[in-house]
Amino acid sequence: MAYLALYRKWRPRTFDEVVGQKHISIPLLRALEQNRPAHAYLFSGSRGTGKTSMARIMAKAINCLQPINGNPCNECTNCVEINQGSSLDVYEIDGASNRGVDEILEIRKSIPTLPVACRKKVYIIDEVHMLTKEAFNALLKTLEEPPSHVLFILATTEPGRVPVTILSRCQRYEFHRISVPAMKEHLLSVAAKSDISLSPEAADLIAIRADGGLRDALSLLDQCSALAAGQELTVEMVYQLLGLTGKDQIIQLTHYILENKNGEVLQLFYDILQTGKDPGDILRDLLEHLRSIMVCKVNPQAPELSAYGKNISLLKEDANKISAPYLDALFSSLHETVYSVKKSSSPRMNAEMGLLRLCRIKGSQALDSLTERIEQLEQEIERLKKNGISVPLTEHAPSSSATFNSLTTSASASSIHSSTTPIKKTTALKDAPIPPSSAHQTTITTETHTAIPTHPIEQAPIKETIPTPTNDILTTSPEKSTPTKTIKKDELTPNTEQVISPSEYDKIWTQMADYLKQIYRIDIWNCVQKSSLLLVSNTRAVAVAPMKFILVGLDNPSYQKVISEGFQKILGYPLRIHGVLKNSSQEKDIRTYLESISFSSSSNRSINVPASDKYTLIKPQEISESEKENKTLTEALKILPNCDIYKKE
Repeated sequence: MAYLALYRKWRPRTFDEVVGQKHISIPLLRALEQNRPAHAYLFSGSRGTGKTSMARIMAKAINCLQPINGNPCNECTNCVEINQGSSLDVYEIDGASNRGVDEILEIRKSIPTLPVACRKKVYIIDEVHMLTKEAFNALLKTLEEPPSHVLFILATTEPGRVPVTILSRCQRYEFHRISVPAMKEHLLSVAAKSDISLSPEAADLIAIRADGGLRDALSLLDQCSALAAGQELTVEMVYQLLGLTGKDQIIQLTHYILENKNGEVLQLFYDILQTGKDPGDILRDLLEHLRSIMVCKVNPQAPELSAYGKNISLLKEDANKISAPYLDALFSSLHETVYSVKKSSSPRMNAEMGLLRLCRIKGSQALDSLTERIEQLEQEIERLKKNGISVPLTEHAPSSSATFNSLTTSASASSIHSSTTPIKKTTALKDAPIPPSSAHQTTITTETHTAIPTHPIEQAPIKETIPTPTNDILTTSPEKSTPTKTIKKDELTPNTEQVISPSEYDKIWTQMADYLKQIYRIDIWNCVQKSSLLLVSNTRAVAVAPMKFILVGLDNPSYQKVISEGFQKILGYPLRIHGVLKNSSQEKDIRTYLESISFSSSSNRSINVPASDKYTLIKPQEISESEKENKTLTEALKILPNCDIYKKE
């Protein structure tokens, strides 16, 4: 007798034998017991979950001569013929190869005839979503009101492609992916009945690789049992047969990446390549391992982690050691590398460069560490205050621009600049819309009750409370020292700078993210992805972040330099980014500031600055030929084609 594949030999024959689909088998069984079957069913779900098997069981149960509590007996003539596929009253039709209207018309012609031996004629149409529109229309009326001796069972993996008119005429049942524990139990049972020695770890791995499809799992077991040749089927054999990278090697590769050991990373990568593995497969296995670490952080008892076997303790150690932001950065960078390797003409070279980039990603980890240090500093200050100890500042305050950046990060950073002496904050704005070709800039400054010094301050002891910085983040200091005149805060108006319309912020930020991906700065890209632009003008840019560690990143000088270069590429001029915490008073002040500005509908970037006595409004055609040759002016007009043009007197 010819060998029968395991997935065919162990196909379920009764409702009770169906694995992992109790939410379907029980209602169908109850309907048959009460003699209330529907005239049409639609079974949908992913491959290998039991749709066709359930349809065959349904056909046997409704035509069985000696049913047992609703289940088919599998011994009567009708059940035997249906199991053998020789019944004249049960039609199994492949919708992919019989998808035309002519085939459906042939079915319609056979419907009026009575069954030969069974109680009902059963039409099982597999992959029904492959039928053409005309075929569905031909089936529609028959499906709505079929004769009492006809039963339709439709099966599909893509119910979204089935017309709504068909769906509304059927009882629909959604087949779930089979869980790993249920599949593992079934594999061990089948192996025991088939005289196959299968280890629990190997059963775990096969169940995970099957991705919820029991047919795939039985096929893998059948394939691996040939390699075992009477011996116990171990997890190492499964790795070897399926071409997977061993967990030991993947864990070691991850440790080398975390320890920034570039040479060891490449050497281990070469060793794995020598075993015949594809570079893309190695990276995908590493990507899956990073996912497992994240899953372990969230749910250490997840069933899929059982595939690690004796290495589960190492996985849990890594999950406790690696911070979530750092793991997120590693995953994002590796995902980009996997995609580029798939499209590259030199997969090995791309894989090597991607692994080396992983070794260099320390941004998120550094940010996390800095946030922890700030929190520890706050706790230490509070402890000393409670004990009545005066703690002098050991370092001078930074420059105005640096202090401004730290002030905008979060309330936690404010403790670094604490003192009992009021501090002034000096900021600057453009005085008038100077044409881009002019190098001279006239600035004005604001004074408020609490401000940031432009020079180092005296050391002062911390006594009672840590003052919270005020919300005057609406202006930014110039890069170069320029002549200034002092005005009051309430004299400021929205017309003192050139603000880009907020409708463009999403587009600008998306272009910034694309630029960071092009230069492989995934650490900065993560900060940009998790934040959003709040204000962009000709002098500054402000972003709002939901978490403190992202805020610290936005105010990191090295990050600001790269983002400034990105603004140069996108807008044509560099801008220094500043960060504010979401739902903070700084964010509310900036939003209030934006609401006070009226943006012109004729221009995406409005410039609401009145001309002063020193400038005259001119038309574009009045620009002289010599001025038109100015590259700076040309680039500015490309960015702001509908702007007002002023000529200096």
